[in-house]
This record gives sequence, structure tokens and C-alpha cells, in this order.
Amino acid sequence: MKFWIDVTSLPHVHFFRALVKRLEKSGNEVLVTSREFGIMNEILDTNGIEYKSVGTHGGKSLESKLVNSSERVIELAKILGKERPDVGISKHSIESARVCFGLGIPSVMVIDHETAAKQSRLTAPLTDTVITPKATNIDKLEKYGPKEVVTFDGVCEVAHFHDFVPNKAVLSDLGLKKEDEVVIARPEPLLASHNFHESVLFSAIKELKDKFPRLEVVFIPRGKSDSERFRKLDVIVPDHSIDTLSLYSLARLMIGAGSCMNREAAVGGCPTISICPDRLPGVDNLLIEKGMMHHSLKKGDIIKKASEYITSEKQREMNGSIVKGFEDPHEKIMDAVSRLLK
Repeated sequence: MKFWIDVTSLPHVHFFRALVKRLEKSGNEVLVTSREFGIMNEILDTNGIEYKSVGTHGGKSLESKLVNSSERVIELAKILGKERPDVGISKHSIESARVCFGLGIPSVMVIDHETAAKQSRLTAPLTDTVITPKATNIDKLEKYGPKEVVTFDGVCEVAHFHDFVPNKAVLSDLGLKKEDEVVIARPEPLLASHNFHESVLFSAIKELKDKFPRLEVVFIPRGKSDSERFRKLDVIVPDHSIDTLSLYSLARLMIGAGSCMNREAAVGGCPTISICPDRLPGVDNLLIEKGMMHHSLKKGDIIKKASEYITSEKQREMNGSIVKGFEDPHEKIMDAVSRLLK
């Protein structure tokens, strides 16, 4: 059997990594496509996943997004018209939905961010089965017209840690020592069309470094502009892809304005403070309600909670206990595929 998996964003590499290996181990053929977008292809290489890179990210301009997406649909249509997979699987991929629908390929789409309304309107109506966490606004997704909606308890990031073993070598890779108090920082998605906010991250990191002299901050940038600005705070800015999944198991704290990486850190056991300025998706609210993640845009509250997390291991233990009760989204994908192919 032949599967097509379209990877369009860096977190999708972690989400599909174990699924690709699972399918190949079962004797299936898996075609993975990606696009030029930051270090995403570098992460695919690091994880040993073979892929075809098709197209690029359109940047922040709506016109550029439309043009690049349209060009990518054309290129993918040529490739998939020859490959003829039995089923297409993706996560929020607009191009995958259009190509599968146009070529009559059964499709499964994972959607875990109901606030991405434009993407959902362009994908859900063309998709055979939409898989989504129960915490997502199901009524809102169903209004977009998917043929079938399948839900599961938990969050997609659980799948990021399938068959994963943390590697302490990530510390030496970053020039860190075992005794360092490590904090991970991630800015807002600068290329998202909905992002118009000034982040509190810079001032929060500055104050935390003043308060905790032994603190080592690993800043995961989104572009050159934010890298240059945060280097002024004497933080570590990696110039290559790093093993973030392992880093979560060693860090004292994650402060992030990126929704997916926050959830990934929290599921990985790292105490997490979300400073996402936009309306939070249901999956973020789920983790906040369960006490796995804290959300605030007020610097005083952020510093207070960060200080609590840095000096205690209780949060890490609690997160690990809660995650054990979450369902596996990969199982939902395979069940959906089985139904479609019958």
C-alpha cells in the first residue's frame, strides 16, 4: 500500500516521524513531501526521513501565500498524478486537501487549531476524514463541511514522543553543562498573517536573567531579525537545528509565544508558560485547565510563575502523570485509513 504524507510545518516532522517509520516497518511505501520553510527540511534530514521538497512558504503577504500555494498545488498534482497513492495524510495542509480532492485520493486531515479558520475553510470541506482533539471546537469545524469528524482525548503532541529516547548530548551541542539552569524561549510566529502583536518575551527574559545569574537561555528564533535582537541579552541562539525534544527533558522552563511548541514542551514534561498573544485554541486551554501549562501576558505574573517553575520539579512530575491518560492520535489515523480503504 502507498501512503502520501505532506509535511508543511516544522512541528509536523515530529508528529509524523513515528508514523512514517511505523508504516514502512509494516511493508508500506510512504511518499513524504515538504516545502522550503525555515529549517524544516533540515529536521527531516536529521530524523532520517526521505522526502521531496515541493514549493516554498509564501511569507506574511496574503498575495504571496496564495501564489505560492497555487504553484505548489500544480507541482504536487504532477507528482501525485504519477505516484497514485492509496491515501493522503496531512496536518492542516491546504495543498494536500486540494490535490487529494482533485485526483480522487482518499484523504485524512488532522486539524487541532480551530482558530486557523482560513485553513480549515480551505481543507475541511475537501477532506474525507478530519481527526481532531475533543478539546477543539467541534461545532465550528463541522460547519466547514467535512464528510466525517473523528475525535480523541488529549493533544497531537503526544505522538511527537513515540519511540523517542532523550539524548543528553543536546547540552554539549549547545555548550551547556549539566548543572546549568536552562530556559527555552520561543517568539511569536512572525510570518503568520494574523500576528500583529508586540511580545513581552524580551523584557521577561531580561528580568529573569537578572534574577537568576546561573540561568542559561536557549532562544529558538523564527528569523534573523529576532535572533539579532535577543543576542543582546547574552542568550544562546543555535545556528543549526537542535534536538528540542531532548532539551525539554533537561530544561527548567519553557516560555513561548508559539502555540505548538508550548504544547510539545508541556507534553514532554517541561514546565511551560504560554505568552501567546492571540486567541488560544482549545488544545491550549485543555492543558491550561489541567494545570500542565500557565498562560499570561503580564510580565509580573510571568516572572513569578517562572521563578516557581525554575526552583521546583513538581510541575514536571505532574505533567508526566497527566499525559499517560491521553489517547494516541496515530491510532485514530490508522483506523480512519482502514475505513476509507474498505
